[in-house]
Amino acid sequence: MAAVVAYVRRTMLPLVNAGTLAWLLHRVTGVALALYLIPHFVYVNAARGGAAAFDRELAGLATPLFAVAEWLLIAAVAFHAFNGVRIIAVDCIDLAPQHKRLFWLVLLACTAVFLAASVLFVPRILAPAA
Repeated sequence: MAAVVAYVRRTMLPLVNAGTLAWLLHRVTGVALALYLIPHFVYVNAARGGAAAFDRELAGLATPLFAVAEWLLIAAVAFHAFNGVRIIAVDCIDLAPQHKRLFWLVLLACTAVFLAASVLFVPRILAPAA
């Protein structure tokens, strides 16, 4: 086990930096958002069955688990959007020398959005089921 830890420290940790972390998080949030779209389309398609069918579908989503999922969805969308703007700035406005500073600004903006979303979602998550 110690050999594995030493190998990871020697080969992988030097690769972890702001650029790698931004790249990885952008890919993970992109895949998560793409996977989110599948059930989203299924539930929205229920509206074609009328208001009552749509309300039945949405009633199944009124649980604390889905409130947590919505909360995390906001974090994923915020990071993916802000980091996308950072990528455009780095590529198109030639801000490559500032990419680390921009990454930390992205994380700061995401934290602000996540905290604001927390004000809305945490009470809903902690509320007793109706």
